[in-house]
Parts: sequence; structure tokens; C-alpha cells
Amino acid sequence: MKLVKLLTLLLITVIGLVSCNDPSDNILYGEWRLEKYNCIATSSYGLTQVNENCDYVLQLDNNGVFSCTTDCNTISGIFEKNKNALKFSGISYTELACDDMMVERSIVFNLPSIKSYEITDDSILVLKDDKGHILMEFISFNTLDENLCGKWRLDKYNCIATSSNELTKVNEGSDCILQLNNAGLFVCTTDCNNISGNFAGDKALLTFSNISMTEKAVEDINSCDDMELERSIGANLHCVKSYELKNNTVLYLKDAYGHILIELTKC
Repeated sequence: MKLVKLLTLLLITVIGLVSCNDPSDNILYGEWRLEKYNCIATSSYGLTQVNENCDYVLQLDNNGVFSCTTDCNTISGIFEKNKNALKFSGISYTELACDDMMVERSIVFNLPSIKSYEITDDSILVLKDDKGHILMEFISFNTLDENLCGKWRLDKYNCIATSSNELTKVNEGSDCILQLNNAGLFVCTTDCNNISGNFAGDKALLTFSNISMTEKAVEDINSCDDMELERSIGANLHCVKSYELKNNTVLYLKDAYGHILIELTKC
């Protein structure tokens, strides 16, 4: 009887220790879209709202590596966390010259000053300095709509060879399939080459990244008579910012202005 009581006490203690851990501990890992930031061009601690047409995504891997993609450069390095304490170090970034680099310069400036983080509602991440001032605010970019995952057949697309806003219908003889999986990976098979990479979505937002394409025609592995379709797909995926599902059977991929770039139907 004493042994049973002892084991029960130990079990309660273990459960208590687990419950005392930060419930948002593992939620930190993943992708977060920047919403507001402490701008280095101002002397105030008030946060500046990110332009809605811009995408700045911070990815935190569970191996302690981070990367932040911007509209121009990529910022990367390592991070350490202990409970709610957070530290970024080894920060480096590419040095492409772009028209407006204020946001990414502010990110690079703010990251070394981060000392802690807080997650609310499992969807909002704030990064703070040693005085508790919020330097950056993000929203979760990890909530994939399960209805997105699966195989989709391309019906219409924005052709890069035309200046019209009208979508071009795919030839009946062509079979172009876009496959999205729940790990955030995609592959698009065409009559010649394959296009692949990563995608991330949150609510109605959707972006594609690390896009690459095989080059069979270039490598003379296969003769591709017409590569206009796949080149258009590759160009369009770079511009996708949102999506719309109709009856979970028709998928529209849209740009930052809401223009439909690609129309697909569920296979």
C-alpha cells in the first residue's frame, strides 16, 4: 500500500513538473510573419506596421538555426532559448542592393538586442529587449489549411508571354499537377520539367519559396517543344501571396493585389 502511495506521489510530481514547463515552448519553432517592428529611423519605442504587400518571414528551427527572408535579402544565424529567454547570435545577411531596405536593416539592428519572447493565443510572437520593450511582433505562419494539401490539376494560368489579364487555358493534351503536402513541400509536374520547393500558409495567405526547376531541355536530356507553361508557373509561384478555395474543389492562387495567377481543380 505504501508503495502504491509512493508511486502515485511520484506520478503527481512528474505531471506537476511537466505542467510547469512553458506551454508555448515548442510553438516557437516554425515560421512567423513580421507584422510590426522597432524602426531604426525613429527614436520612439512605438512599433511600425509592415507594408501589407511585403513578406518578412522568420523561421526558427528546433536545431537552433534561424533565417529571415525579406523582399530583398536573407538574414540568418543561430538562436538559444531557455524558458522565455531568447538570444540571437552569429547574425549574417546577404548584401543585395534594393530600393527600400529600412525594414531589414531594422531587423538586423534589433535581433542582437532580443532577450526574451512571449507567445499569446499560440499565434502571436513578440520579441523583447532586456527592459521588456517589444522590438518585433510576428503572427504564426504555420497553420496550413488541410484542404490545401493534395493534388491539384492546373486549368488556367497567367501566361508570361502575353500582356493580357485574361488567364490562358491549359491544353487538353497537357497534364500539369501541383502537389502540396502537410510538411510544407510542393512539387509541380509538367510535360517536361518538375518545379519544387516550399510553401507556407496562414488563413488565406500563401507563399512559395526555394523554388527550383529541373532543366531537361538545357541539359539535352529531353526535348521540350514548349516550355512557356512551366516558365509561367515558376514566375507566377514567386508572386503568389494568397489563395481562395471554392467548395474545396477549385483553388485560386493570387498575387498581392488579389489578381488570380493560377486556377486549379482538385484531382
